[in-house]
Order: sequence, then C-alpha cells, then structure tokens
Amino acid sequence: MEKNSSIHNMKQFFEQYTVSLAKNLLGKLVLVKKNNELLGGYIVETEAYLGVVDRACHGFEGKLTPKVEALFGKAGTVYIYTMHTHKMLNIVSCEEGNPQAVLIRGIEPVINIERMIENRGKEGILISNGPGKLTKAMGIGDVFNKSKICEITKEFHKVSKKSIYDIENMEENILYIDFENSKIAKNISISARIGIPNKGIWTEKELRYFVAGNKYVSRMKKSEFKDECWK
Repeated sequence: MEKNSSIHNMKQFFEQYTVSLAKNLLGKLVLVKKNNELLGGYIVETEAYLGVVDRACHGFEGKLTPKVEALFGKAGTVYIYTMHTHKMLNIVSCEEGNPQAVLIRGIEPVINIERMIENRGKEGILISNGPGKLTKAMGIGDVFNKSKICEITKEFHKVSKKSIYDIENMEENILYIDFENSKIAKNISISARIGIPNKGIWTEKELRYFVAGNKYVSRMKKSEFKDECWK
C-alpha cells in the first residue's frame, strides 16, 4: 500500500493475509503516548505467524488459553506476551478466531529518541534493533494487550513548530499508526524466522521480512548497512 493512499480502511488492512500484512507493515510509522509524551518509529522488521498450522505460533492447533486470548481477537488487536522477561509486540491479522499475527521485531526510532535512549539505557542501533528492545524503548508492556490499534487521522494533526500531532487528543497506552507519514522500503529481504528451533518445516520457512540495509534490523551485519534504504 502506498504511503499517501487516502483509502486506508483499518479493518481491511489488518484482515489481509498475514504474510502480506507482515510485508505491508514495513515502513509504517507507529506511535505511543506515554506519560504525556509521544514516542514513535518506522517498522523495519516483522515475522508472520500463521495460526493453527504453524508449530511456532501460539495459536497452533487452535488451543485457546487466557494467555493467548488476544491472539484470537479481531484484526488489529495488540497481542503482548513475555519471553525471557522481554515484552513482545504482535498485531493480530485475519478474521476473529483465526489466531494469526505479525511480530514486530525492529523499528527505526524517529520521535523522542532521547526518551527511548533513557528507557533502554542504550543508544544507537541498540535502542530498538530487536523485539524486546523496541518495546522497552517505547514503553510498551502488558497494559497494551488486547487493545486496538488506532489510525492517526486529521483529528490528531495540528500545525506547529514542535509537532504535527495533537497529543492532547491521543490516549495513553494505545498503539497508533500513521499511514500518511509512513515510508516505503527500497527493497524487502526475506529469511527464516529467528529463534524457532525444533519446529519441523516451520523452523526453516521464510516468514521474516525486513527493510534491506536498515541498521535497526536485528542481527544485521555492519557490512550490510545502507545509508539509503527508503524510497
């Protein structure tokens, strides 16, 4: 989807096939309001998890438990789970009851980077080049679980020297997506998902997507960094 399209139907966007959503989320500008401050960045890395057939997915075989309830929700629902004390941010796809989602693995920070550095205790690419890193940087935790993503529309825009957003009109602990100010990757690379051992064919399936050359992609080699990775 082009970043300047005026026909962004949120329901339709998130209900698209999970693999397509994982690709189309790359470059999208996501924002959160925490403690009356706005933080945001461009999504640069995702992984698709394909529900009841995917042995690496929490929805494998359709097992519904309280911990994964959000995963069975409507498209655009936020699903947060904990791995090794780190919070993982997922966005539910497809129709309700079909437990598929996209894991957000990396963002390029752009709004309030100073606060993200403070939240992480790290700077440079270490701010958000990994799923647990980006959630800590942006203050995303369990309180976001089961919430619905909101679209940044004209009601959130205001013209000022400091910001194009009307932060007073935004809610705390909600994930926002700004289609209008998103970017488009020059190239998208594909690989197997990270940290998926012993899952048969699902270990090797290429369901990880990332902006080629972006330094905020997890495990990206310095030799692969590119100065210009957006169109």
